[in-house]
Amino acid sequence: METGDIYRASTSLRRSASGWRSTSGGAFSRSSRREEEEEALKWAALEKLPTYNRLKKGILSTSSGHANEIDVDDLGLQERQRLINKLVKVADVDNEKFLLKLKNRID
Repeated sequence: METGDIYRASTSLRRSASGWRSTSGGAFSRSSRREEEEEALKWAALEKLPTYNRLKKGILSTSSGHANEIDVDDLGLQERQRLINKLVKVADVDNEKFLLKLKNRID
């Protein structure tokens, strides 16, 4: 998988991950809104980079929901493999959802 593919996949992951967040009210909504704004600022900064540099950077969400900027060139072999597996897993889920929606629409 090329670096450009990882960037496109991470962009897709970012878009799909934003739909997973809860929008319920209360104290958690303020902190999640702040985290979303912080993540949006990180993505905006990445999008302003020149194309070559942008292809080498990405933002990964941790299991706790924090977004970290990474340099793809600095990833080791195992880290790259985990990233690719994570991206493929998300793509499989997205494809499955799409096909189920298409099937329901046809039926």
